[in-house]
Amino acid sequence: MRDVAYWPKTFLDEIEGRTIDDGILFWALGGPSFAYRTPETLIWIDPYSYGTPDDSVPDAYRATAIPIKPDEVGLADIIISTHDHVDHCHDGTLVPIVNNTDAFCIAPQSSAKLMREFGIADERIRQVAPGDTIQFRDVVIQVYPSYDPNEPHAVTFVFSSGGRKLFVSGDTWDGPAMGEIGATHDLDLALLAFGRTWYMEVEELLEVAEKLGPNTLLPFHWEFWRNHTGDIGKLFELYYRQQRDFDIKVLLVGDSIHLPAKN
Repeated sequence: MRDVAYWPKTFLDEIEGRTIDDGILFWALGGPSFAYRTPETLIWIDPYSYGTPDDSVPDAYRATAIPIKPDEVGLADIIISTHDHVDHCHDGTLVPIVNNTDAFCIAPQSSAKLMREFGIADERIRQVAPGDTIQFRDVVIQVYPSYDPNEPHAVTFVFSSGGRKLFVSGDTWDGPAMGEIGATHDLDLALLAFGRTWYMEVEELLEVAEKLGPNTLLPFHWEFWRNHTGDIGKLFELYYRQQRDFDIKVLLVGDSIHLPAKN
């Protein structure tokens, strides 16, 4: 990759070699990409291990390092795609992981269609829609609507394991299901994208987080694309001024969170 740097494989070794006895362990991989581990399961969320797309809009360069080379990934149980944008459903990232592991993909209609075009076999794809629930080992994955104005078939997810709940947002904006999710789930962590052009502004981000009501908001995408970044200073300024009822934690590439199981 010419425009960004890959990390050494020792970071991937850390993810694949790390085990936990209970709870969840969660790594940030830059932009929309995350790794989610439980005692029995490893899930790759919207993995994107590529630099600036060849057909990128002008001056929208990837601004973060790439910590994972997909052809080196040897451990995966599930690969999640929230929607079909290139940084959430990318052939050069997904195909090597599928080929090198026994993982299956969970995806909405739009992403599943792309995956088939990538050559991923139908039996390795579980197409989902809002209202669906999948249980795999020690993780329950519930599917909810997304309100991405640029992708009408996108979905969001709630992961539950060890009494801990994570909201996986993709690029969603505000919509009716955000309040429903907050009322239904006692969320520990909530991912939400903000920035310019394709994402929520700071004010809407905080409003959506208030509806979801997590213990901790994990803002992302703000750092990922040059000229489309979010103002992290403004986010914290408004957050402290409004005295919101949730914490905020900023995860940079490679940062992780471990939450022990909650009875």
